[in-house]
Amino acid sequence: MRWVLLAALLTLSVLGGCSRFVILNDALTAAEHNDLGVVYERQGQTELAAREYRRALKRDSRFTRARVNLGNLAAARGDWDEAEQIYRRALRDAPTDADALNNLAVALLRQGRLDEAEAQALRAVTAAGAADSIPRATLTEVRTARGR
Repeated sequence: MRWVLLAALLTLSVLGGCSRFVILNDALTAAEHNDLGVVYERQGQTELAAREYRRALKRDSRFTRARVNLGNLAAARGDWDEAEQIYRRALRDAPTDADALNNLAVALLRQGRLDEAEAQALRAVTAAGAADSIPRATLTEVRTARGR
């Protein structure tokens, strides 16, 4: 199959007057695609970031960090329902991932689902251990919204 593709590319190159051809081979790992997505996201290029996060997931469908990052893009657009679904999918693969738990709590909070938001925020605090400042802030925000 590879030789057929190469022959087709060479034929097109000769017939089409094309001076070069490219053989695509994705040498990046899931983590590298995720990191590239983070760079794009920091530059405000969210479509390219999403593409890289999806490529990371194509390489490793259980790569939680890339899935959480994809959920974060949905959250940044204010699409809390989509973000919720993505975070829930991340938690199927990594049930104690503190970031996914925290971000799910935020998505639920933004949708006004305060009981479940509080439960997820508590799980995030537990999962985060010593690095619990962000989940604790989320829990406080949920409890404030509940009037506690």
